[in-house]
Amino acid sequence: MAASRIASSRRLCCKYKCIFYVAFVILCVQFFLYNINIKEADNSSDDRESHEEVRDTRVLTEEDSEEKKQEDEDGNANEGEDLSEEVLASEEKLPNEGLGIKSGLLAGYAPPCKIESAQAMSAIERATTRECKQEIADVACGIQEGGVYPGSLPNTCHLKGNHSKGHYYGCYLDDAEDRDMTHQKTLPTENWSQTCIDYCLQIGFRYAGLQYGRECWCGNSFGKHGTTGAACNQRCPGNSKEFCGGYLTNDVYSTGIQERFSNGPGNLHFEEEDVRPKVRVLFVLTLNGRQVRQVRRLLKAIYHRDHFYLLHVDARQEYLFRELLPLEQLLSNVRLVRKRFATIWGGASLLDAHLHIIEEALEMDWMWDYYVNLSESDYPIKKLDSLVSYLSKYRGHIFLKSHGRNTSLFVRKQGLDQTFLQCDNHLWRLGTRTLPSGIQVDGGSDWVGLPRHFCLYVVTSKDKLLTELKKLYKYTLLPVESFFHTLLHNSHFCDKWMENNLHVTNWNRKRGCKCQHKNVVDWCGCSPNDFLSQDLDRILSYEVKPIFFGRKFEATVNQDIINSMDVYLFGNEMTDVTALTSYWQNEYHHLDHHTGVDDTFLSFYLSFMRLTTTRLAADTTGQCQVVPNKVLQVHLFQRGDRNQGLLVLFETTSKEGTRLVLESHMMLRQHYSVINPTGPAGRLINLEEFAIYNGVLLYLYTNPVQYTYLQFDNIFQVGSDFDLKEAIFRNYGQLLGPYSDLVLRHTWGPGTPLVVSIAWIDPAKVIAASYDINITSEGQIGPFKPQLKQPLRPGVWTCVLMYRYEVIAQVNFLVLPLSVFRGNPLDSRKAGLHHNGPIGYYAKQDFSEFEEVLRVTNVREARAAADENGQKHGRALEEWTDSLCAEFWSVQDICRTGAVSSNCASVKKCEESPWSSLSPDPKSTITAVNPITGLIR
Repeated sequence: MAASRIASSRRLCCKYKCIFYVAFVILCVQFFLYNINIKEADNSSDDRESHEEVRDTRVLTEEDSEEKKQEDEDGNANEGEDLSEEVLASEEKLPNEGLGIKSGLLAGYAPPCKIESAQAMSAIERATTRECKQEIADVACGIQEGGVYPGSLPNTCHLKGNHSKGHYYGCYLDDAEDRDMTHQKTLPTENWSQTCIDYCLQIGFRYAGLQYGRECWCGNSFGKHGTTGAACNQRCPGNSKEFCGGYLTNDVYSTGIQERFSNGPGNLHFEEEDVRPKVRVLFVLTLNGRQVRQVRRLLKAIYHRDHFYLLHVDARQEYLFRELLPLEQLLSNVRLVRKRFATIWGGASLLDAHLHIIEEALEMDWMWDYYVNLSESDYPIKKLDSLVSYLSKYRGHIFLKSHGRNTSLFVRKQGLDQTFLQCDNHLWRLGTRTLPSGIQVDGGSDWVGLPRHFCLYVVTSKDKLLTELKKLYKYTLLPVESFFHTLLHNSHFCDKWMENNLHVTNWNRKRGCKCQHKNVVDWCGCSPNDFLSQDLDRILSYEVKPIFFGRKFEATVNQDIINSMDVYLFGNEMTDVTALTSYWQNEYHHLDHHTGVDDTFLSFYLSFMRLTTTRLAADTTGQCQVVPNKVLQVHLFQRGDRNQGLLVLFETTSKEGTRLVLESHMMLRQHYSVINPTGPAGRLINLEEFAIYNGVLLYLYTNPVQYTYLQFDNIFQVGSDFDLKEAIFRNYGQLLGPYSDLVLRHTWGPGTPLVVSIAWIDPAKVIAASYDINITSEGQIGPFKPQLKQPLRPGVWTCVLMYRYEVIAQVNFLVLPLSVFRGNPLDSRKAGLHHNGPIGYYAKQDFSEFEEVLRVTNVREARAAADENGQKHGRALEEWTDSLCAEFWSVQDICRTGAVSSNCASVKKCEESPWSSLSPDPKSTITAVNPITGLIR
């Protein structure tokens, strides 16, 4: 990122003078060198020829080197796209080979070999624990020694090709304009019949063709150009005893397999005999996060007493597990899995979890027929009866969705040719690998429908195919997206495939492939987008197709679409439902002992608690005076898909010594202003007429009915944890502290392209940084993340937007001082360490020269006040924190729950306050089973 252009205005003259002097010196040097070259021109012709030969050799070498470099770049283009910038940067700084072992010993681990993989060494350097470093080293050395992966695996599928593997058909012509086979790979040094046959078999083709020595072609048909005049006379680089085709001629062999057999997606036309007896489904919910209300709502939508429900809650989510555990007492066919896995994105732990869940489900006394997996982001788009009838009609079949036709591209993009290891809650890339020969590799969606007998085979069989595949997928990225597919196509179940994962997924690759998981995996993957209100018609278009679930649905992004689905599925049941448009999501619970709370968040919560008790005393004219004790819970509150602030439930003690639990509704005040509403600033201010649709800004009044449900967005705000896919802050309350990674979210309507400058000013009036950004002519939502050294100085910050040296808009935002650090109160030493800003500049340079352009005044006073505030601790720190919070947050309302003294009896009950997290929420409440229908709606 370049520094702001306004920085150069004061130094242009000085720079031009320097440039002139430098240019003058360069000219003098060139004139001197020219005279020397004139004298050397009198050398002998032999010398000239000799020098010319050397020069030509050098030029050719450079050209060859550049060509090789280009080939390397082309060959690694996709791979480079799939690596995060962080990983690439770390790999550029790898130690030399001689230091690899030494650094490992100093770090407290002992590599059993000299590690050759640069990616493995990078992972070791970045891993945080000795145990993880050791595990990475052990696996890397095991791969080098050939003891981790099988070289080949058996294919027990009974669907074979017309001829056995390796059968030679002959030499056939090809045409450069009309290829005989569809897929090609160049194998410059290793090409020969066996290598090419194994490769084509692996990616699912019936025939392999060797051409021009080094080319391997794959296809499901051949021979359209005949054999007349074909000459296959070039030796194979991988085996000089064989021929590998010739110029536009193929030596053709059989891979021994037939084209993948699919029974299709099926249909929804049922005869009575097709669906009797009806299957019983085991729904497996693999859950993460804190959205317990959405999970309950999902369970209600798919529940029937004839089916079974196993809930696996991520090992790190103690709140979600604790809140769902009572369901076991309420519903006899709902259980929570006790052996829980930390299922990070892309990790092998998710496959481990599924294999354990299958094993546990088979050991239970539940007689289920199908294993169907869902997540907290799934929601039904058809009634349960429709799914049951469909599975009953195609009983015994295996429901999986494949990636498509280009398996080679899938392998590369999916990282199946790479080794990944999960430890320290991170998925480390350790280098490339060779997939075993003899089998077809396939993959696609990780949402499956597996019959019981296939599940039994998966967890009990000891055949080589299964046991070795489990070893292979132990070190695989996104293993659930490929393990079951590959096992199916190479086992005796290969003719039971239904190409249907029962889901419609809301893919938007442009928005969903943003490397959002690079903090947990050394790879860039894609994630689907959330369905929004305007997607309803598209979802309903699947009414006649065998699709039963949609993803992703997320209530914090758009609950209206979930309400619409309920109306579609359950009709009048959803009319006049209390709190239908309200949503609560827990952000903090005091019983979460292993889920660490951010010190910044806790500092805000403690301040909210103190502000509420002060407000309560004022509202009751001093009658209800309580002392705050501890924060119990914090909830995000939304209504009508708009953020309505945070709800803080906390415990207090009254004057009489009695315990009183209160909940306060805290609302954030936005401090955004447009200084100059003309010109380009109008692209910001006129956004009241625009709305967001699939990441694109639309003019609202072209069709007001069509966009009834669209949510207006704040156009210029600062927060953290920005979700590039959904263009929202996942730090919903915008709670910022000294160690927050700031992000500016700026939203523009369409207009003339322009370049604007963004400056960041801290509470001491220090200009932390200034950057230029380009705004295109299209409407856009852009995140901008400044590279600022931490800790940030607490207080009121200002983000200023400039155009042509003029301030056009600005937003003030709060960076709160820490009341606690690692859960403990700050003393004077720690306060000074965390609250006085970074050592040196925030960025790489001093931006103080911008003070006049930005009209920064009272600098000396501001810095003196910041220095004084930076030393505060104890009561003084609390008072400062509360004064800052009061400037940006307001106490909207207060309620109470439980017993109360007479002095506080006037405070409303939370159960009767529609905003409270303790108020009724029927749509997400699990009740007893209806004895007639078997439902809990």
